[in-house]
Amino acid sequence: MNHSDLELQLLGRLRAKGKSATALGIDLGTTKTSVAVAHFDAAAGTLRCECLRFAQSDGTSRVAVPSAVAITADGSAVFGAQALALRGKKGTFPERNLFYETKNQIGLRYTHARAPKDFRTPTEIATQLLRHLREGIVDPLARNAKLPVVLAVPASFHGAQRYATLCAAVRPFEAKSAKDVRLIDEPYAAFVDLKFRSPDRADALLREGANILVFDFGGGTCDVAIFHIDAVRGGTLGARLVGTSRYHRLGGGDIDRAIVHDVLIPQLIDENGIDRFAVSWYDKRRKLEPQLLEVAERLKIALSHRLAALRAAGMQAGDDETVHAVAMTVDWNDQILSLDEPSLSLAQFNKLMRPFLDPDPPPEAGDEYVQRSSMFAPIAQALLRARLEPDDIHGILLCGSSSLLPSVQEALKKRFPESQHVLLGDAEELQGTVARGAALQALSLQVLGEPVIAPVCSADLSLRVTTGTVPLLRAGDAVPNAAAAPTLLRPPRNSQRDQVPLSIEIVADNNRIVGRSLWSLPAPVSIDDRLALEWKLDDNQCVELRLSRMDSPDTEPFVHRFDAPIMHRDPGQVVRCRMLEREEAIRNDEIPRADFGEAFEKHARDCATLGEYEKALHFIGLAMQESGQTRNLFNLRGIYREKIGDRDGALDSYHQAGDWSTAKFNAGLLHYKNDRLAQALADVDVALQNESSRAYHALRGDILAKMGKRDEARLEWQDAVAGTPELATLNDFELGWIESAARSLDDKAMVERTRDARRKLTQRSERGEREGVLPALVQADPQPAEPEIL
Repeated sequence: MNHSDLELQLLGRLRAKGKSATALGIDLGTTKTSVAVAHFDAAAGTLRCECLRFAQSDGTSRVAVPSAVAITADGSAVFGAQALALRGKKGTFPERNLFYETKNQIGLRYTHARAPKDFRTPTEIATQLLRHLREGIVDPLARNAKLPVVLAVPASFHGAQRYATLCAAVRPFEAKSAKDVRLIDEPYAAFVDLKFRSPDRADALLREGANILVFDFGGGTCDVAIFHIDAVRGGTLGARLVGTSRYHRLGGGDIDRAIVHDVLIPQLIDENGIDRFAVSWYDKRRKLEPQLLEVAERLKIALSHRLAALRAAGMQAGDDETVHAVAMTVDWNDQILSLDEPSLSLAQFNKLMRPFLDPDPPPEAGDEYVQRSSMFAPIAQALLRARLEPDDIHGILLCGSSSLLPSVQEALKKRFPESQHVLLGDAEELQGTVARGAALQALSLQVLGEPVIAPVCSADLSLRVTTGTVPLLRAGDAVPNAAAAPTLLRPPRNSQRDQVPLSIEIVADNNRIVGRSLWSLPAPVSIDDRLALEWKLDDNQCVELRLSRMDSPDTEPFVHRFDAPIMHRDPGQVVRCRMLEREEAIRNDEIPRADFGEAFEKHARDCATLGEYEKALHFIGLAMQESGQTRNLFNLRGIYREKIGDRDGALDSYHQAGDWSTAKFNAGLLHYKNDRLAQALADVDVALQNESSRAYHALRGDILAKMGKRDEARLEWQDAVAGTPELATLNDFELGWIESAARSLDDKAMVERTRDARRKLTQRSERGEREGVLPALVQADPQPAEPEIL
């Protein structure tokens, strides 16, 4: 069957129904939002799908409206470009009366505590924006569109984020039931739009058995999804999601921020004769950046257009190719700073783009100002999750306005030279891709009662039991789905007095734990008890398990919802979510004032984990205000000052920590790195007088070796690896120094032992420790019960 002629397929079925219909689809983006209308005219027998245009305050109209809301001095709300124009203005404060890029927080436990009523959560901000767009529709057919409305969400959104997105649309569209607002994963919507607008290219790309990578590089996020194309449900195109990854702080806006912090702020500092260490993280991030973002975006667009024009003319741009913006002034701490000629050269742009285009990216990159992770980081994670190599990808569908950057397209072609690359249209057409696909999905649901594109289960799902696993669903099974009959389990042991904690673990593809929870069975517990397992998988591929004790109806059943098993968030996102929740707890007085110092220190450590050292220093300062100037905080301040290149400030902080061995070790290490060997040796000797440590001996050996005292160095390295250290009890810091000493001694056996211990430590950290015991499967061969616990 030819799956590409989507328009003909839809038309045939719509004509058979014989009723005119109109539906809306929405791409609620991080930086921009689009609304599309799909209309079937029964009398004419025609189907059209297009993005709606919205009038702007400057008299123009756009299909993509900035996802921004601001509250003016008179209390009225303004939206889109008009709201963004207030960014950096006096009296305008992010998360108080200006809200943008809030999609990154939707569904998280995060509020805008100082904002007015109805603007205090990301969901409420989304509701305000959707209501504004709904009221701004002038097309008469679109104004009278019937439900359901379909909103597109990233494939990696977890259950709480999806639910919050649904809630945001309820009031603007007067939804009465769950069926009135539906979701579609953004890559699915892009598929639908491709098949509708370009059937020939879709036929070549979306063939059965193909692996398709959808690369959505937008203004605020980089979403990657890999699909395997199937035909399911009587010929309807099915796409099985096999891998996804979302970097929620990696997009065109981060390129703009990189221009601000790498190019424009240095220009501003140089032009006005300011000491670079005199401008704090808070000043750069909160005061200067908002005033410079707009000019950064203009410079980026101007340079991209210039490069495209040169290529079209068959000319090559040199590194000195430069674009300029008009002179401007910037307000900084009641000073007016001038920037006479903001500029961006190709050499500067290529340099700041390198980390974004790194084909072999580190796990986490960036700083407190810009998320600089490579666009290949989510690609690599999605490929790993799908168990595919780059050569296994048959086609790439490019979405999002940042995909238009020539350097982005060139990097993708270099990485996937054998794949077919599909980029449909200019910036405006790309911005409407997802919304158009969502509108067609909405029309099909409204008239035909079924989706245009059918999602299927992304992975083999099973429940872990004592003897292995119990299959629940297979990859490719229809979604939604549910158990046809309960599966019978039993406790693995008897217990007369104590409850038995059952570990409930969902496993994907037989080897990856994607969900874990605990069910405490009240005593008495017998291996003869029967536990009924039921499950269901919803449209969003979230699994709900229900375990009930068949012979004890009074026992509270276990009911737990696990997020989509194929979802992936980068580790940095987990840390950022933790930081947001900690900030929320401080704002809501959930943390006692006496614990503020500890909370700020944890915040600083999280910032450092993300490479955001100037921001970490900001929170160390707050921790000192609450807890006093402790040696631990002085030591941390030294570490973070060293990371930003302030070596003198770092040494000063280490010395303020006194003779504490940790700070002395760090001071000695800094001296060693800068070839101040006598000072390094003196500091490490103080550290060793206070505490004998394998790491300290290893560093002392390195210092002596650099001084030419090789025999003395060998004695220190031998002390570092002496005896038979219990490597499993050591942390990665200690293991790293032992490995370094073993390498200096050419002790290959110890090097391998420490490397193995470090690998196991990493695996334990990633896997987590199981609490409780696994249930047993009743149908399995009888297993001896564990000893009874009295």
